[in-house]
Amino acid sequence: MSGGSRGHFVYLWGIAGHPELSPAVRSLADDGWEIVVPSVAGFDGEPGFVAPDDHLGWLTMFWDALDATSALPCPVIGASIGGMVAAELAALRPEAVTALGLVAPFGIGDADHPGFDLFAVPAPQRMEHLFAKGVPEAFANRFGERGDEEAPVSRYLCDVAAAGMVWPLGERGLGNRLRRISCPKVVIWGDQDELMPPSRIERWGGGTVIAGAGHLAEWDAPAGVVAALRTVLA
Repeated sequence: MSGGSRGHFVYLWGIAGHPELSPAVRSLADDGWEIVVPSVAGFDGEPGFVAPDDHLGWLTMFWDALDATSALPCPVIGASIGGMVAAELAALRPEAVTALGLVAPFGIGDADHPGFDLFAVPAPQRMEHLFAKGVPEAFANRFGERGDEEAPVSRYLCDVAAAGMVWPLGERGLGNRLRRISCPKVVIWGDQDELMPPSRIERWGGGTVIAGAGHLAEWDAPAGVVAALRTVLA
């Protein structure tokens, strides 16, 4: 892997999949970083997807995809469900992660304050609950390049994959494994996150809460997210 002038890092996307790089990640590319985004079944919207039976199955699928990139060890940035996978990677395979950036990660639930259930509303309404400043075109028309017949199927498969990873409360016992994370780490949360109240950042040891940002804060407030991520990527 050639890498950018600063090297490379892995990016793991959020609960709505990865239609394109966010403004925050593009800013880091402008800094000289090469961005490695693995392809994972389900989230790629391709037919034939069968969801794993349990959390370990999901991690195995993601880790196989990561290993196929030959990118590790390197910094890993994960948003939402991608943050959960990134944190698990840093906790259970510490030699693979040199720095960790987490944007509103799932993995530690709160039964008293569960947040908004994205999959309890009809599919056309889901995207508006992820952002504080309007739905970006990339998400409003996910998989649109596949045409009117295939795009809805791809969106459905992506949502099935995401729901399978976080249902019912996004609790995967990660709070018991945080002590195993030894690399530099930053946790970022939007103060208008509907899915998980920003107070949940304290369960991750604290971090940076960004004003005017929803669950996918890297789209709502890219400058603030980039500034926080640079503290560990440096």
